[in-house]
Amino acid sequence: MRIAALLALCAVASPAWAGGNTSAYSKLDLAACKQVDAPIEDQGYSGAYLCEGFGGTKVYWTGGDLRVSLAFGAAPETHCAAMQTFSAFNDEQPTIEWRLRDGKPFAVIQRWKVSVDPDAPDKLKDWLVVTRLETENSCHMALVEGAMPDANQRARDEADTHAGSFACMKDTARIIMAKPTPDSSALITGSCTPP
Repeated sequence: MRIAALLALCAVASPAWAGGNTSAYSKLDLAACKQVDAPIEDQGYSGAYLCEGFGGTKVYWTGGDLRVSLAFGAAPETHCAAMQTFSAFNDEQPTIEWRLRDGKPFAVIQRWKVSVDPDAPDKLKDWLVVTRLETENSCHMALVEGAMPDANQRARDEADTHAGSFACMKDTARIIMAKPTPDSSALITGSCTPP
C-alpha cells in the first residue's frame, strides 16, 4: 500500500534532473477553475478562468475565435502571455510542465495543437510553448516544433539556458523547427515588445 501511494505521488511531481533544475507536472482542468469572465457566444469569446497551478501559482486561461492564451503568476490577466497565442486555430493540451530551480517555477512548458489548414480541422501540428515566468509577468520565450526529435528535452534546454536572461518586455520568442521558413515569425500573435 505504501509503495502504491509513493508511486502515485511521483506521478504527480516527477522530478526530471537537468543542470540542477527539476520538473513538476500539473493538469489544467477548466471545470475545476474559477470563471472570471463569462463567454460571449455570438462574438466567439470563450470567457476566462483562473486556475491553481504548481505551488499555488495562478494559471489564467482565456479563449476566443478558436484560439487560446495562457498566463502564469500573480495577476496573470495583465501579463504579456495573456495576449499571446498562435495565429492559426489552436488548443492547449492539459499537462503543464513546470521548470523549477530550488523548488520555484521559472518557466512553463505546454504542448499545443495548432491548425495547419483552416479548411481541414483534422490537420494539426504540435508545438511546445515555453513560457518565461517573471516576478510580475509571463510571456512566450520559445516555440519548439513538437515533431522534432527530443522536442521535450529541447524545450527544457531552452527554458534552462535562456529563461534567466530573457526579458518579456524586450525580447522576442525563439522559434525552433526542423525547417525554418521566412514567415515563421507569423506563427504567433500578441507581443510585449514595441513595434
